[in-house]
Amino acid sequence: MNHRLPRPEDVSRHHIDATIMAFLNGEKDADWTEVALVTLHPREEIKIVLKESLERYRTVHDARFRELVVRLKSQGISVRAVKDIPTHNK
Repeated sequence: MNHRLPRPEDVSRHHIDATIMAFLNGEKDADWTEVALVTLHPREEIKIVLKESLERYRTVHDARFRELVVRLKSQGISVRAVKDIPTHNK
């Protein structure tokens, strides 16, 4: 059998996405999410995933996503695109 192993960066990006989605869906709290992201993944990789999935994350839960972005900024992970997007009025 010839199984192709996933590339490490693909596994890392999947884990970053799953961690963020768990927070946005209320399955994990902000402290757990912040620690899980910054201790397990390079900051640049977190930025890439945030930028790639920005709209999807905002659609799931905009307020929680913005809270996470503020927390990550204090860890040196800044996503400029987030503050450039107007807040949805609900």
